Amino acid sequence: MTFESPDIPNHKGFAAPVLPNGELASSASAFTKTFIGYQATCSCGWADRRRFPATPEGAKEAEYRWWSRHVPPLAAAAPPVELVIKSNLLCERIVQLAGERPLAALTLLSQVESWQRTLLDQAVAGAKEAGATWAEVGEAIGISKQAAHERFRAATTAPLEE
Repeated sequence: MTFESPDIPNHKGFAAPVLPNGELASSASAFTKTFIGYQATCSCGWADRRRFPATPEGAKEAEYRWWSRHVPPLAAAAPPVELVIKSNLLCERIVQLAGERPLAALTLLSQVESWQRTLLDQAVAGAKEAGATWAEVGEAIGISKQAAHERFRAATTAPLEE
């Protein structure tokens, strides 16, 4: 049985059966083999360390662990779905505009870039104030922690406006 959240794409959790040798079985093979318990796992490769009994309650506990241990940090970092949809639509429309009216697309992209830089600095500063590490900041924007620190350290040390 898999479980997933629509707000966190590319993550499907499941209570993986644990075989007697300690290896995790796929759900399909669990029906043909004896297993000794369950362990919470995710399609991204995450696996909880704790194992639960081979009972319906154990399966529910493994599911709960996925929801309570793995999902919260992912949900905190996931942008709202409606904004992702709007962002994707904006991108598609700008691609279309660039083909039809390239100068208009350039003007629009210049405007987007100017407010995007300011918003990115503000978001990084807010993430750091909330306790995010440079590794987490870098991961969120697709760069290394060193690159994130080098690029944004000035934005996080600047005095806040009152």
